[in-house]
Amino acid sequence: MNTNRHFNERAVTVVDDEPAALDVLVRAARAFRFECQAAASAEQAVELLEKRLTPLVVTDLRMPGRGGLWLVQEVHRRWPDVAVIVVTAGMEEEALEGCLESGALHYLLKPIRLDEFQHALVASWNGQMMLRERERYQQLLERTVSRQTQKIKQTFLSAIDSLVRTLEARDLYTSGHSMRVRGYVVRLARSLGFDARTRKQLSLAAKLHDIGKVGLPEGILNKPGRLTADEVSTIREHPEIGERILSPIIRDPAVLAAIRNHHERFDGEGYPDRLQGDRIPLLARVLTIADCFDAMTNRRAYREAMSPESALGILAHEAGSHFDPQLVPPFTTMIRAEMAERAASEWVI
Repeated sequence: MNTNRHFNERAVTVVDDEPAALDVLVRAARAFRFECQAAASAEQAVELLEKRLTPLVVTDLRMPGRGGLWLVQEVHRRWPDVAVIVVTAGMEEEALEGCLESGALHYLLKPIRLDEFQHALVASWNGQMMLRERERYQQLLERTVSRQTQKIKQTFLSAIDSLVRTLEARDLYTSGHSMRVRGYVVRLARSLGFDARTRKQLSLAAKLHDIGKVGLPEGILNKPGRLTADEVSTIREHPEIGERILSPIIRDPAVLAAIRNHHERFDGEGYPDRLQGDRIPLLARVLTIADCFDAMTNRRAYREAMSPESALGILAHEAGSHFDPQLVPPFTTMIRAEMAERAASEWVI
């Protein structure tokens, strides 16, 4: 809807090259309580409308210069919300058809009957008012739906946060894992020059990547010894479970794909889809490295924590098989820089 401040006025632009006819139309429009501006040509009418846009235009069809048909087409192109009434001295069917195709609402034959002119003006004005009211209602409805959608989404994400905390509370060894992985992927994405949207997607995917484990038995999650083949199969269901839990509210396919595919391997031997190489979504490839690094450098029920250098050595050794070989070097550089910065800080203290 046009936001010109004059557009809501009960106003009309009248266009006719015959002074007497123009005077009659202007006087009549004002008698019908319309503010009125007058032009003697199509070109002059466009200049007036550029300065003060009116919701209605009444134009003669036959005029010197570019003429009424051009004006109707120009108004429709530049101000499609403006209602146009065409006035003509004869039945010029081709021109009238062009005007109607360009959006003219009414046409009146000269000599004009004032009651017909009044009806055309008032009907066009009422139509404009109804259109604007409908659009205002539509905008209000859209804003209301958007606010409610955001509330529902925030409620759901709050519930998901609670699930993440519940999941990590079930296994003290993995407490804080999701948030640490989130920190790694966001810092790596920033160092790689990813845009803000991609960083946000990675952040959300990392936070929620293990949410599917809420559906797994605690006995498997905390088992100190080697898992059986059936238990391994059960554990491997968690990426798909996570995708199913989140898909009703998270509509971003890149986030869902990262969660589903964060256990894929670059050589195609991962799960659940056995994707290989670049067929694995980029966000999932980034997430895989951070997830594995954090898992290796923190204690688990079945083993002690590995040193960061040892974990980086495994990443380098498995680059191209387990991990994307293009992403391991920048991740390694980032981690070593952070280790050096912490060491320097501890030395100063």
